[in-house]
Amino acid sequence: MHRSTNRILTTHVGSLVRPPDLVALMRAQRAGEPVDPGTYEACLKRSVADIVRRQAETGIDVVSDGEFGKAISWSRYVLERMTGFERRARPDELTDFPAAAMGKDRRDFAEFYREYDATQGFTELTGWVCTGPIAYSGHAAIQRDIADLKAALTGIEVEEVFMTAVSPTSVAPDREDLHYRDDESYLYAVADALNVEYRAIVDAGFVLQVDDAYMAMTYDKMVPPGTLEDYRRWAALRVEVLNHAL
Repeated sequence: MHRSTNRILTTHVGSLVRPPDLVALMRAQRAGEPVDPGTYEACLKRSVADIVRRQAETGIDVVSDGEFGKAISWSRYVLERMTGFERRARPDELTDFPAAAMGKDRRDFAEFYREYDATQGFTELTGWVCTGPIAYSGHAAIQRDIADLKAALTGIEVEEVFMTAVSPTSVAPDREDLHYRDDESYLYAVADALNVEYRAIVDAGFVLQVDDAYMAMTYDKMVPPGTLEDYRRWAALRVEVLNHAL
């Protein structure tokens, strides 16, 4: 009998704290400094193996790779795995935060977030532009993540394993779009691309966790000045798009 019939299984949200040596390599990559690919790949694989082992030892039943293979953020990572996007410098980047994430909390505690964002690398999230057709190009990256996680599971006993992927709604919600005629066309193109990553995770035998923070965060930004009905119309399309991606 599966143990979930006898007790509540334990898991977590997905993203876990990266070890210092992996963080150093990721920061060097973002800064444009030369990083040996072999050194980075070896560190990533070693880090995933360690975090999976530590989850199992802690008593976590449903484990993940900690999202260690995502180099930018839980959502923007996929921009490096799709065609059609480029990042352009903005003069206000040192103080700016993605407009799509600006809710009441950030308005009420703006001074705190100005200091906090600068320490977390969030100021690097802005400036993404859609300049052409969107298609999935991250086959090597997702297969690397899958391989690292499978290798980390050797000799480890857990109930299930999951990997995270971003929802279409949360892919560059504050982008500048120079290619698609409207939001619907853009979102369905993103959904078709994400389907490739979703399918790879499921075909690997893992549970797929879809992350969609902006679906909830947009309510805080939209209402007020808009109404609940305004938000429901906005969300309805994005639920349809997510179903399409799945």
